[in-house]
Amino acid sequence: MRLDSLWIGGLLLALLASVDACAPLRSHPIPSSPLFSLDPHDAQRYQALAREQDATLDACAETHICDRAHFTRALVALYEDQTVAAKHFQDVMAVAPKSRLAASSQFWLHLLQNPPIFFAQHSAFAEATDRLVRDLLDLEFSSTLVLQREVRTRDKRVEELTQQLDALKRIDQEMNEKSRPTRPPTRMQSPADKDSRP
Repeated sequence: MRLDSLWIGGLLLALLASVDACAPLRSHPIPSSPLFSLDPHDAQRYQALAREQDATLDACAETHICDRAHFTRALVALYEDQTVAAKHFQDVMAVAPKSRLAASSQFWLHLLQNPPIFFAQHSAFAEATDRLVRDLLDLEFSSTLVLQREVRTRDKRVEELTQQLDALKRIDQEMNEKSRPTRPPTRMQSPADKDSRP
């Protein structure tokens, strides 16, 4: 009997989900509240990631960099303001409409404009979605740290090589100065010598 109840419950859940999916698009205005709540522990990291993505967006020129920065910024904005998230998801689709991130952005926009009935704040679906977004942001944050470390290592190596090159130039200059033959001064004829000529 219990198995039948679970089966019927699952069928009802699937039916509710399909009714919501088949319902005409309601396109509600997107609220300016966060979609997910943020741990105070993560707030500082996410704010730093948001600032970094904003700086990248201010300077980006290549579309594959811009769409990724917009997408990451949109994911962070899910913890700040849904309208900001929607704007960045729209920017992803404008910058790179055929990219993988554009398809994901379109999904997120649909979710923000038409939140499903079962997407309550503390539902299992909302918690799983929140966890996935956090995992994506953690990966982005980690990759940013690795990239920054690599850039610092590269810059340090470039500085070392520049110093070595400067030292070699100084040595080369000193060697050139030492190896120049010293010419005796050209002797100018004295007036007495000029008179003795025939």
